[in-house]
Amino acid sequence: MKRESDTEIERAGEKRLIILSLQPQPYGLIMQGIKKHEFRRKFLDTSVNAFIYVSSPVKAIKAYIEFDAPIVDEVDPIGRIAEQEGSGTLSGITAYMKGLKTGYAIPIRSFREIEPLTLEELTNTYHFTAPQSYIFADSRPELKEELLRRLHIDGEVSDDRRIYSTHSRSISGITHR
Repeated sequence: MKRESDTEIERAGEKRLIILSLQPQPYGLIMQGIKKHEFRRKFLDTSVNAFIYVSSPVKAIKAYIEFDAPIVDEVDPIGRIAEQEGSGTLSGITAYMKGLKTGYAIPIRSFREIEPLTLEELTNTYHFTAPQSYIFADSRPELKEELLRRLHIDGEVSDDRRIYSTHSRSISGITHR
């Protein structure tokens, strides 16, 4: 019988795996299950899995997110997605995507916190520099291996780390115990 963690690790091997930077405020909205899409000016045109680096003042890789294929559309429809889920406004998205014809709304399929890896440890051990947007995990094989190890271990450990998954684009918060 497969455990949830085994399935997630298999998915991480099937899809492109990236390390994605997020600011603390959007990260908090994702943790709370409010933010169901990540909005980007540019992104990959396929579904990906990502380890999440939370920028200053947190400065750590703290989570793993499985993303569905992005919605690529004109800026106004992308802004309406943000308004509908309550994570942003049409005017905010329009300002963020100023000058673009299209933008990306990347649906969040699942979210899971992992044991944090601090910027100090990332820098000293893996010579990691925080990305402005994202980097491919394959560019840092030792770091990728450590992150997958933490994902696997956290899947087996009984703790209070927040996990949720989406079904029909609705998010439900589940606490693993």
